[in-house]
Amino acid sequence: MSYLVNEILLRLAKLGAAGLIGAVLFLIAVGPVRVAPSFEVAALCWISAAVALLLVESSPL
Repeated sequence: MSYLVNEILLRLAKLGAAGLIGAVLFLIAVGPVRVAPSFEVAALCWISAAVALLLVESSPL
């Protein structure tokens, strides 16, 4: 049972990290880059952060 709890916590931590990175990307896009803030931009930032985490996690290096 402990392994299940650890796996759930690990997945939630990855989701939280993707959320934080996505928020930073959104603030950069809305601030200095001057993109109009919208749900689409926020969703794209979150998705790109999640993909970046997956790429870093499965990197062969």
